[in-house]
Amino acid sequence: MSATLFWTCAALVAWAYAGYPALMYVLQRAFGSDVATGSGVGDDLPMASVVIAAHDEEHRIGARIADVLAQDYPHDRLRIVVVSDGSRDATAHVAAGSGDARVRVIELAGNVGKAAALNAALATIDDGIVVFADARQRFAPGSLRRLVAPFADASVGSVSGELAFEPRAPGATATPLGLYWRMETALRWHEARLGALHGVSGAIHALRRARWVPMPPGTILDDMWIPLQAVLRGERVWIAQGAIAWDVPSATGAEEFRRKLRTLAGNWQLVARLPAVALPWRNPAFFAWFSHKFLRLLVPWALLAMLVASACAATPFWHALFALQLAAYAAAALALRAPAVAARVPLLPTLATFVSLNVAALLSLPACLALDPRGLWKPH
Repeated sequence: MSATLFWTCAALVAWAYAGYPALMYVLQRAFGSDVATGSGVGDDLPMASVVIAAHDEEHRIGARIADVLAQDYPHDRLRIVVVSDGSRDATAHVAAGSGDARVRVIELAGNVGKAAALNAALATIDDGIVVFADARQRFAPGSLRRLVAPFADASVGSVSGELAFEPRAPGATATPLGLYWRMETALRWHEARLGALHGVSGAIHALRRARWVPMPPGTILDDMWIPLQAVLRGERVWIAQGAIAWDVPSATGAEEFRRKLRTLAGNWQLVARLPAVALPWRNPAFFAWFSHKFLRLLVPWALLAMLVASACAATPFWHALFALQLAAYAAAALALRAPAVAARVPLLPTLATFVSLNVAALLSLPACLALDPRGLWKPH
């Protein structure tokens, strides 16, 4: 029984992190297709409304607005809507002082969360393409044109840009995303070419205003809710290569862990709030969503079962497997505590990222249950 449990769980882990990505690579090479995008050049472009929900961002919002206004996009077809989500600082004042008539500021009295803030912004936009951005990142030149161009294909319902990371600031200690992030980025591209992409980058994505479906207040993963609405309608979610939002990695391992935990908790919340995603006859991208997103919530439980199964078996082979697992976890813990040292050992940072991600996945369900009724994090 221990052997059956161990190998079943090992197969689940292998499928989630190796088998499924390999299958997507093979399938997209054989059957993948691109969308018929517009050129992204010239001035025959739709109205683009860039929405930025911000909370206590007085030190960044001015530069962020200037960054968007500097995009090479027709002057009369670009506007920015900044939603100050109950900011306690001068976020709204700084945004309103941009001196550009294309910038509109909505100031919310209380901190209602990003989902409700986006709902408030979209209620003031009537047409065109809506581009979602965060206060923290900056767009690479030409990103806005590239992000809008795929909507020339009528089958496209949502478009994601690409999130890229700038060199880490001196003194930061977070484990590099490295190989894991490159594999994740490639997998998303393969899913897009197969018409199975179901998530976007929250820092840079877009949809047609006419397709907007308001989010329940407190929804964590707007970057899943929005594209999944397109998927459920039978539309395609695409990645606009070259539409880049530049970000910086988390300053510390603890900060990166909190970000992972919030995202993974949001996946549980999404199933509860959008149950159609878990129904194969409703979700055209069910196979991709189940293999890519949901199974990763189950992987840490499978890893625990593998550890227990090998510990309970009575032969030297299983004892050796148990010891090997313990050694791998110990190495990952060391890498998380000393990332500079781990960086000198091939694949050790990737192992650390894998273990950290799965610890966050293990805690994601109780973290989701600990949310208050609005979906905002409790202060304790």
